[in-house]
Parts: sequence; C-alpha cells; structure tokens
Amino acid sequence: MSFHWTEFLTLAEALQSDPNSPGPPEAALRSAASRAYYAAFNCALNFACKEGFIPKKSGLDHQGIQIYFTTFKPPDPVRGKIGRELNRLCDHRRKADYEDTLGKRPDSLAYHAVGMAKRVIQNLRSLSLPDDDPQ
Repeated sequence: MSFHWTEFLTLAEALQSDPNSPGPPEAALRSAASRAYYAAFNCALNFACKEGFIPKKSGLDHQGIQIYFTTFKPPDPVRGKIGRELNRLCDHRRKADYEDTLGKRPDSLAYHAVGMAKRVIQNLRSLSLPDDDPQ
C-alpha cells in the first residue's frame, strides 16, 4: 500500500496546534513547517507524474515541480498558484530545517506553511478527476 502524503499534513497540523505536546515547542513548530511542505510537494509530484512529468529522483525535483506548475502550457492560474505556493513552502521548509535563527516566530512559520500546504492540496484536488485524489 502506498503512503498517503496528506498524512504529513495531518501531522503538521497536530504539531502546529499543540507544539508543547511532543515538545520542545520550537522543534515541533519547525517540524510542522517541514512536514507541511513535504505533504504538498509529494502530492504535487504524484499529480504531475500522472500527467507525464518525469522526476530526476534528486533534489532537483523540488525546483523542477515548481517550474512544471508555473510554466504549464497553456497557462493555468490554478497551476501557477500551485507552483508559486510550492516555491514559498520550500523556502519555509529550508528555513525551518537549516537556519539557526528564524526571521519570524516559529508559530507564524508553521501557521503559514500549514495554510499554504492546505491550499496546494485543495488546488490539486480541484484539477483532479473525482476518483483521482492526490495523496
């Protein structure tokens, strides 16, 4: 059985809503931002692969999937939004995973990342056939 990438979003929401439960809070909030990104990224990647996108199976896929959605022909505002949100989410994930000091509060970073990931997945669902839910 394949993994449902939306489960990373469920985890991110739980970490964001109660970062003291698993604690320490900043680590939980940074993890929420990171997991939110990977939920959106992998759902978008799976969706694009069904349309013929061929992943390189490397770090290049993070930028590749953003480009795929933002430069889709013919231009599509929903796909463009998905690409732009993935770009911002990737930046949030990079900050959460690599920066010693964040430019914004960890709770704000997690809140924005979870919201963006939800929007990406909702937009993917709006492009999907009813029986082809991106997960």
